[in-house]
Amino acid sequence: MKRRVRDIFFVGLLALSPSLAHSTGTISNADLQRFVAMWAGDYNNLTQSKAQESAGLASNDRNQPAQLFIRKVELPAFGPDAYYAEWRDANQATKVIRQRLYVFDIDPVENKLRLNLHIWPSDKPEFVARTSGAYLDARKLSGVTPADMAGLTGCDVYFDIADEKFSGAMKKGACAFPAPNGTPIYSWSQMKITATQFSYLDGWFNLDGTPFQRFAGVWYVFDKIN
Repeated sequence: MKRRVRDIFFVGLLALSPSLAHSTGTISNADLQRFVAMWAGDYNNLTQSKAQESAGLASNDRNQPAQLFIRKVELPAFGPDAYYAEWRDANQATKVIRQRLYVFDIDPVENKLRLNLHIWPSDKPEFVARTSGAYLDARKLSGVTPADMAGLTGCDVYFDIADEKFSGAMKKGACAFPAPNGTPIYSWSQMKITATQFSYLDGWFNLDGTPFQRFAGVWYVFDKIN
């Protein structure tokens, strides 16, 4: 039954719980290293954005044509497997869309690979400006610690393995915060990564699980180009 549920999950029924068991037993350090090795590279979503444009679908700030750069960085305060991610507007290369730090480890209790998500603070424009472009010059991140980040808790993404595909999700309700209008909500993100593609689906939800704001009705798909 677990195998059947896992297989259904990977063909696209995205509402399943992220608490599925790892199908091959205990997550190992070798699993972690294979997982970590997938991330670094240059990506873009031009194939998807062009297809949406051809279909007459409008873009928003999340699925506009974008480039994504992911680089391993040496930041002792975050542990040995820290990666910096920066999204830039594909039509205006100087425009930074978002920045993240992904820190990877194994959660032995959940028996899953974990992406510890660190979010840039929206209320510190000087910090954003100073660190933008760190995928080209990692020295811009020198001295950065978790205290510099937005400070949200419960926003980690937990991954299972199916062959060479890694699929994960936040725990529903865990990444909670007030919306700009003060409404208590939570963010829920799902992610998949392979050797050639990184994709994700995210949105904000009311505490009862009903949608507060969906950023798109489909997965954002970034193809690795380098």
